Amino acid sequence: MYSLVAQLTDTFRQHANPSKAAEMERYMKNLFPFFGIQAPTRRAIHKAWLKEATAQTHTSDQRWELVHTLWIQEEREFQHTCIDWIQTWKKQEWNQEDGTQLTWILTNKSWWDSVDTIATHFVGNYCKCFPNEGAQLIQYYRTSSNIWLNRTAILFQLKYKKETDLDLLEEICAQFEPNKEFFIQKAIGWSLREAGKTFPTEVKAMVERLKLSGLARREALRRMG
Repeated sequence: MYSLVAQLTDTFRQHANPSKAAEMERYMKNLFPFFGIQAPTRRAIHKAWLKEATAQTHTSDQRWELVHTLWIQEEREFQHTCIDWIQTWKKQEWNQEDGTQLTWILTNKSWWDSVDTIATHFVGNYCKCFPNEGAQLIQYYRTSSNIWLNRTAILFQLKYKKETDLDLLEEICAQFEPNKEFFIQKAIGWSLREAGKTFPTEVKAMVERLKLSGLARREALRRMG
């Protein structure tokens, strides 16, 4: 595992761009240091590394060990690489216990640039693969005091389209509507807007029942007329 991390670290250092790093750090509120490698370049240079990581990890424990080792590294490119790698995992490589691991990466080095992909792709797919465990996970996220878990509960159906459970979506949005935290209000609006692409009439009625105002209402109705 550590040789994989060392290899990736060397590659990132070779492509580091201090001026870009400063820009990226400012954009991310100086929460994380960066090498200064933008997404297209990062994906190009770590393409071979992703294949090597897949070849060297044969069990769920090995995969998550590598995720943890990368995730605790300082520069933000390491977390982004983790996310890119997890997106390559096959459906059969996931198991019921992975909910705990998803919660860990959601609650460590948390910010929208990691949380939103984890919520809408990984947690969303996990809940489809394991409905019972997924329902328990979302219930836990809904009752947590962590806003990133709350945001995940609101967003996990974002890519569901016709499979969206509208009753559950409305229930979750109603629960968090009084919470005026920016990332919560934004998530409510975003989740409703996305559902409205498939169910425009139902979502418009939902917005009125929820008595949404401000940011959440603007986001929900944007592009819906």
